[in-house]
Amino acid sequence: MSRVSQFLVAAVFLLSTSAAFAEDIKVGFVDMQRALNETDDGRKAKEKLKKDFDQKQKELDEQQAQLKKEIEDLDKKRTLLPADKVREKEGELRVKLEKVQQTYMRHQQDLQGKEQKETQKIFERMTKIISEIAAAENFSMIVDRSALVFAKPHLDLTNELIRRYNGTAAKAGGSAPAAPAAKQPPKK
Repeated sequence: MSRVSQFLVAAVFLLSTSAAFAEDIKVGFVDMQRALNETDDGRKAKEKLKKDFDQKQKELDEQQAQLKKEIEDLDKKRTLLPADKVREKEGELRVKLEKVQQTYMRHQQDLQGKEQKETQKIFERMTKIISEIAAAENFSMIVDRSALVFAKPHLDLTNELIRRYNGTAAKAGGSAPAAPAAKQPPKK
């Protein structure tokens, strides 16, 4: 048998077996970021983080405004002051600028830590609900939308995830049984 014939036989075999396996595979996807933004807990976390961000931004804006004012004052007095005083004042302003930059970095790290803490519990509950949907509806795989290039819209389980999440959150802190998943249209 020639190499071309061997390749054709192997290709036909693989195509026929993969078609048989494909019938047993059921795949869906969820948009985890959208679900986070649309669940009740996600909205609350977002509001809490926004308040914290606004407070930190206000503090940073005040520091930047003060520094800008001092720089402008130095620029106005630069020609009137001796050179050593100008250098001394420039050094002080550099130190203040570094402090503002350190404050910014500290705020960024703090906000990232708080965001991670707030969203971790939500994502854990979402993952549990996704597992329940997968088991109840016999899904082989459910992936995050961010990992997809294309998927048919009927495979999107995000609305079901949000509905179940908000439904269980309203009942005894999530200990209530999940509602059945919406039926997916048959594959064509």
